[in-house]
Amino acid sequence: MLMPETINENAPAGGPGQTNQRLANSNQHGDYIPKQSINQFAGDELTKLAAKYLTFDDAGKAQFNHFVLHPDELPAGDVTTGDGWQPITMADITQPQPPTQYLAAGLLELPSVNIFYGAPGTLKSFLIADLLVCIAAGKTWLEPAPWQTGGQSFPTIKNPVMWIDFDMGRRRTIERFAALARHYKTPTDAPITIYSMSNPPLDASNPGHIAELVARVATTGAKLIVFDNLGTISGGIEENSSAMIGVMFNLRWLADVTGAAIVIIHHQRKGNGIGGRAGDALRGHSSIEAAIDLALQITREPYAELINIEMTKSRGLEVYPFSAAFTFDHNNAGDLETAAFYSIEPDDKQSNRAIEMAIKDALKSGGMIQTELWKAVKDALPDVTKNRILDYIKRMVAKNDLNMVPGINNSRVYTLPVSRFSTVSRGFPENRTDN
Repeated sequence: MLMPETINENAPAGGPGQTNQRLANSNQHGDYIPKQSINQFAGDELTKLAAKYLTFDDAGKAQFNHFVLHPDELPAGDVTTGDGWQPITMADITQPQPPTQYLAAGLLELPSVNIFYGAPGTLKSFLIADLLVCIAAGKTWLEPAPWQTGGQSFPTIKNPVMWIDFDMGRRRTIERFAALARHYKTPTDAPITIYSMSNPPLDASNPGHIAELVARVATTGAKLIVFDNLGTISGGIEENSSAMIGVMFNLRWLADVTGAAIVIIHHQRKGNGIGGRAGDALRGHSSIEAAIDLALQITREPYAELINIEMTKSRGLEVYPFSAAFTFDHNNAGDLETAAFYSIEPDDKQSNRAIEMAIKDALKSGGMIQTELWKAVKDALPDVTKNRILDYIKRMVAKNDLNMVPGINNSRVYTLPVSRFSTVSRGFPENRTDN
């Protein structure tokens, strides 16, 4: 059990984030609002405290929970106490900032909160498990498929990882990770910590539960924490409720405290297609989209083992759409023997990318009306039909990859948007110039 029920029995719901009830009672219970967060304390002190935490009895864990909620009451000498309002000054702003660190190149930032979502049956959990194993081993995620060239791969930096499953079940979790480990020849001492439980002892709206998770993460040094899935860790809160604000705030706090990348596996709304913004596709309250740094929508080709991944929100680098092929083998008993995902570039996707690049090349010198634009693309790609070019122009406008404004005589004028990503290299690691 991640957290005894007695830990938070006298504290209001919420915090480090705040649920509706806590917000409503904030005037009555102002003492429950932390004046500073754990991430302001020295890393070594936090690690030592975390290691001790797991040996505490209920009374000791209750004291730890009090530490989270009342940091100003800690005895002098244990940690630095004081006002939690710490302004960022001009001196701070003008100082050189360290380069952004990524677990997977241009994909998972440290720290960050990320959501991978899709419909049931899209293999999203299996795909993320593949990513987790690659990071634990320091292997490139989505190596090019051996039977073709092309595709998008992501170099990783080896780090400890943690998987928390309340959805798939212990047997299926072991089966999948064992198959991935056999494929990648992952050593038995790889820094992977897996929790798989059918009755979730973790409530992400409860500050005590998050505090214990911080302790567990600190003892392992995990820099990737995967939750499968959001609905199972929300403490029974209805996903469309504004109380999800507290859940997402707490997960952000977890990322900041541990310095880890958080990956949440989630579901999309029924009947939602690909290509829209995360807020239109993600199931649940708008606070879910607001809290995350990156959202990737996962779809699966019908009757195929081809997975398509598309960014629907990013606060960092632009992640171009990419695809993966799922491969697997069974032994003589019919059990899953090996499994892995490879980077792949389907033929139609190759040509789509060529169309997109031709459109962008044509508009580099300035705006064009529709007739001029499709003819320019046709000249560059003579085998592509006019209708397909026009269709792709519409898709790019819908995704805000092109600007369209009315011209004279009912014409349409297309221009390239000013991109905040245009000056950012996709190297790894890298300095970042976005907000």
